[in-house]
Amino acid sequence: MNLDIIIEFATLHIITIITFFLAFFTLTHMLSSRKKPSHMIAWTVVIIAVPYLGIIIYLIFNGRKITKTVANKTKVELQKIAEIDNDFNLPIEHFLRCSKIAGATSKNKFYLCKDSVESYEKIVTTLLNAKSSIYISTYIFGNDHITKKLIKILTQKAKEGVEVKLLFDSFGSLSLELFPKILQPLKDAGGKYSFFMSILRHPIKNRLNLRNHRKMIIVDNHTVISGGANLSKEYLSDVKGQNTWTDLTFIINGTATFHYYEIFKYDWESQDKERLTSVEKEKKEQNSTQSIIQVVPSGPDVDNDALYESILYGLYLAKKRVWIITPYFVPDSSLMEALIIARHRGVEVKIILPDTSDQIIADISRSGYLRDLEKEGTKILLYKPKMLHAKALLIDDDVAMIGSSNFDVRSFFYNFEVMSFLYSKEDITTIEKWIKTFFKDCDIGLKPAGKIRIIFENFFKMLSPAL
Repeated sequence: MNLDIIIEFATLHIITIITFFLAFFTLTHMLSSRKKPSHMIAWTVVIIAVPYLGIIIYLIFNGRKITKTVANKTKVELQKIAEIDNDFNLPIEHFLRCSKIAGATSKNKFYLCKDSVESYEKIVTTLLNAKSSIYISTYIFGNDHITKKLIKILTQKAKEGVEVKLLFDSFGSLSLELFPKILQPLKDAGGKYSFFMSILRHPIKNRLNLRNHRKMIIVDNHTVISGGANLSKEYLSDVKGQNTWTDLTFIINGTATFHYYEIFKYDWESQDKERLTSVEKEKKEQNSTQSIIQVVPSGPDVDNDALYESILYGLYLAKKRVWIITPYFVPDSSLMEALIIARHRGVEVKIILPDTSDQIIADISRSGYLRDLEKEGTKILLYKPKMLHAKALLIDDDVAMIGSSNFDVRSFFYNFEVMSFLYSKEDITTIEKWIKTFFKDCDIGLKPAGKIRIIFENFFKMLSPAL
């Protein structure tokens, strides 16, 4: 036996041994972390399908709450402030309080932007009127004519002495972190920016699957602009008729803005050593307009899964209707069961999605779930004109949930998200009317699928907990 054969034989055995120990470690980790069976099955399939790469992918993407990555990040614990009385009889609001989420406040004003043009105009006007502070958190910040105009305004406000701080997600805004030249004028003017869990500065420590998906613009600690839209030309337009995505942007004035500021403060201080000034709660109790709003953060920095559990609870409470609007639909088994049981109880369930989203794997993955729901009488509405990126959930006439979270496993269990729960009848009606505007532009029901298509759909459905 020559030397080359011996080396080749030894190398093969070493690789086999290493692979065995990695697979053993992976299986042990899955069992010790008490993952759901569906998650373990999905990851097992990935590892079997691509033995070496699958293990690496698992090691990079498996972590969630129990990781060193989030161990040093302060937990988001919103302070109680001017909470409504229990006399309002809001079961979901009370459930969230029991889950350590601050109660709803009533001294708020809510406004829903009509389209991407109005969203852009409201953002520009609000920024121009800033007197003391501008805090912005977003997943994507583009490098285009829209963001250049925003940077120009922010730079001018920084020169005027306004405190300007921008927080971008490192993965969502990777091109900006690689080429931050667009931000230099703002930095020179005294503004500051940071990248959340930078995968460039700490590629091993900061996991790719733990991303800050929260979107919020907080001005002078009394106005918040939030929703599902990122900051780029795909979401905002300065001219009518441009082919932007359809999204949801809303404005809040009043007490609830205090909780948005708290969330930004936690996120900013986890990435930057500088501490933000605490805001006096008394200053947030001056608005007399009665919109009842509860701010609900979600993610690895929240002690429990209050957002997910409150949605599940709401689905079981529903008596009349459940309307879901989301770009990506990848629920877990518990949510699927709740939706099916709602249909069995006679609840009208409608799911509005883009006919074709920007993520083909998500589109394939959703199909298996949607076909199962459609068999139970759920109405599937596919929005035709363009990409639908809005996220909202309407349950009866009791609550409208709007914000950054998609109706998928990643948003519920991995991303850092923030949602606003609206309890006022007027605001719920506003969301209802807004959702109804999509109906006329939707095709109803899924197209029939052949056997090969069904096989692909079910395969990706099985993998979806790991996506």
